Amino acid sequence: MTKQRVMRESKHKVVIEPDKRKWHPSPIIGQLVLVTTTNEDGTSNVAPKNWISYMAFRPSLIALGCNRKHWTTKNILRSGEFVVNVPGANLVDTIWEAGYLDHPRPVESTGLTPIPSLKVKPPRIEECRAHLECVLDKHFAYGDEVIILGRIVAASIDQEALEARNPYEYLKMLVFLEDGTYGTVRKAEKLKERTRRRLKELSLEKRSHPVDERLKPPVG
Repeated sequence: MTKQRVMRESKHKVVIEPDKRKWHPSPIIGQLVLVTTTNEDGTSNVAPKNWISYMAFRPSLIALGCNRKHWTTKNILRSGEFVVNVPGANLVDTIWEAGYLDHPRPVESTGLTPIPSLKVKPPRIEECRAHLECVLDKHFAYGDEVIILGRIVAASIDQEALEARNPYEYLKMLVFLEDGTYGTVRKAEKLKERTRRRLKELSLEKRSHPVDERLKPPVG
């Protein structure tokens, strides 16, 4: 009797450009946020951004990608402060329209409400669901783009998000997919119980060799 070898049909991989602007669909997403800064005359400035990621725990660092010609970049490099405001899906039209408004672009010009921040001068936006107040730590320039590392010095979130049975349903955070296309985070999935038990077993086995927290898959 001969053994039959089961072959998995390989997927056909298509080469695409490395430039995200040419991706359709985009395999990389970015969270849509509203970044507030302070202009030279002391007024506020607001801009939609989506190149953003949490980078380190100690200190808590946020990475923000921005064009060097943008008011946001100029304000951050000059003042050393900014606020990342996290909007919900109800603000998607406002977010997109904000990017087309002329400068100066105070928060009020978008129809939104500025409220004082806890530790920095740029305001938070009342209609947003959460806020990360940051001070400039470092920045790196690549052509016309600047990567800004901001140290989080204060964070706040709507009380409703903490009390909600499904906090992610309340937050309805937005992700940028490609030009004119976005997604909404509406549901959080928890790992299956057997997977959680297995992870606990693995954790007990490796207590003497701690795993870098940044390498662990998110749980819950």
